[in-house]
Amino acid sequence: MPSPGLLTRRSGPRFLCLLAVRVMVVAATVSKGCEAPGKPKCFRNTSSSHEYTCEWERSSSATNVTYDLLISPTEPPFYDAPPRRGLRTNRIYLDEDKLIKYRNVSIVVTAHVGNASCTSNSTTVWLSTVVKLPEPVKMAALWSDHKLKLTWPSQGDSASAEVLVRHVENKTQTSSHEVKKETNVYSVLLEGLETQRAYQVQVRQRSTQVRTSFWSDWSANLTVPAEILQSPDVELKTITEVDRGIRQLVFTWKAVPPAAQAGGVNYTLTYPPWCLCAVKKKAWCQITVPSLDHAINVTNSAFNLSIRAENKAGASSRGYINVAAKPDQDLKACEKNVTFHGRHVEWYEFTEGGTAKERTLRKERKDFVRYVFRKYHCGSKGPKTVEMCLWYKKEDVPLVKPLSFSSSQTDTALNLSWQPIPLEARQGFISHYTLCHTKHTKPPEQEPSQEECRHLNASQTTFRLENLQPESRYNITLAGVTSVGSGPQAFLPITTFPSEKPPEGNLPVWISLGLLVTFFGASILCSLLVKRLKSKILPPVPEPVILSPALIRADNEELERRETLDEVSVHQPVLGGERHWFEDLEEDMDQSKTLIGTDEDQTQQGSRDSFESPGDQEEVLYRNGLVFDMKAEELRSGDQNTSTL
Repeated sequence: MPSPGLLTRRSGPRFLCLLAVRVMVVAATVSKGCEAPGKPKCFRNTSSSHEYTCEWERSSSATNVTYDLLISPTEPPFYDAPPRRGLRTNRIYLDEDKLIKYRNVSIVVTAHVGNASCTSNSTTVWLSTVVKLPEPVKMAALWSDHKLKLTWPSQGDSASAEVLVRHVENKTQTSSHEVKKETNVYSVLLEGLETQRAYQVQVRQRSTQVRTSFWSDWSANLTVPAEILQSPDVELKTITEVDRGIRQLVFTWKAVPPAAQAGGVNYTLTYPPWCLCAVKKKAWCQITVPSLDHAINVTNSAFNLSIRAENKAGASSRGYINVAAKPDQDLKACEKNVTFHGRHVEWYEFTEGGTAKERTLRKERKDFVRYVFRKYHCGSKGPKTVEMCLWYKKEDVPLVKPLSFSSSQTDTALNLSWQPIPLEARQGFISHYTLCHTKHTKPPEQEPSQEECRHLNASQTTFRLENLQPESRYNITLAGVTSVGSGPQAFLPITTFPSEKPPEGNLPVWISLGLLVTFFGASILCSLLVKRLKSKILPPVPEPVILSPALIRADNEELERRETLDEVSVHQPVLGGERHWFEDLEEDMDQSKTLIGTDEDQTQQGSRDSFESPGDQEEVLYRNGLVFDMKAEELRSGDQNTSTL
């Protein structure tokens, strides 16, 4: 600072006159070809800064311009700060020790172009109360609850901000906001914006902690993409067996909407439980890719992947996909010489169906639980499985018996079936099943029961038990066996069916009954057929009616008086050379006539002998194989006529 004596000497009327003359001379000095610079500003960047910045606008057309900066107090004591001359730029940084901070000062800039010079308008200001915050830099935007949050590094002062928002369609919206001062950052929360549209944002700020504060310059444009509302829809495209124990998984997913892609979008893939071949083991692996697909080489273990889309305004929720382990159905128990230590080893709890669960830490392994042990090494293609087997930390006998033990039987055999013991109840490797059967005799004291046992393969679920005795009672048992011992038994009592073979030399009863019924039925049927044929071939002949001689005479006399019977002869046509069934029938009828005539002669002879009258002879007529007593007919006709009269 100037000495007190110097201040006293400059405070007189003479100094004031000299200062007035200088100002008048400077104001009047306008030379051809010189353009006055803009009004200067001097300020600190923060209220706590010890450095001031003085700047002014320069002529855009001027070249080879130099500037002089003069800062003078406007009230006593008068003394000038050391002037800055020959400046090539329109900005200068001054330490506070070389300035007058706590009084009003006048600031003037003079431009020199060749031999010409021109002076700017003066600025009167109290330097200790002037702050102009720098323009916001490193701005970030984040969508949250349908609101847009802008953040940028804090300058330490309390501040306010103006935000300029432009739509992609060049629609502009400006709004002022109180800045929320957080730890080392400023933040502004914008409401009422459409989350599915992209914006361009600019911000300027000023301090609210001092009396005179200038607005900062506008920040650079920040592109704010739309909010990503949905997680990527990821799917497994292909699984390729690259090498023994190595699978290549190719994942694909859909792109986010175009408005969310403004400013660029990346996709972050995370796949726990850890990076198997990383230099330093991590709790998870994370890869960021800009494309819509990615290939990963993994082991045969179960694999879980999560993915999320990220842009400059935030990230989506995570999408997940799980890839089952390669089935481990053919795995065998680990050999005794397997090394279970080392960096590239892992255990997975084994489940039904051969799918491994999440990796199990060594200290978390349990007794009586089946694990899949894997050993791998890291090569150029990624982790490769080199050994894999099943392992128990400690074994015991099974907890339960085989399930659904049942049978279907015949007289001498049984078809047995069952379901395996559940994995969680085995407590070890099932080496085999023990199947036993015991026969019970009647009465038991005559012959002791005999138990026969056999070992069945651990993979069997059916067995046919043969060579049993018919109609006998058996007890069947089945139990699973581990290296420790046998577990609970499944019990099945059965009784075989009676023998299906008939006794030798004797027909079954039902066959005898069938033959007997068949014989009687055939006999009845034959007798009915014979009777029917007989009635058709040999019809029955009516017996003659013999009346008393008196009635016969009376009938004959009445018949002679009333009617005379003419002789009738019937001739049968004979076909040339052929003989028919009715010709045979006529011969039989002729024989019958002969026999009847003989009987008749005997009868008439008896009658004549009895009555000794020539008129007592019977008259008999034969027609179509039938014998008619004519006299008896006449008598009956006469009686009917008499009754009518």
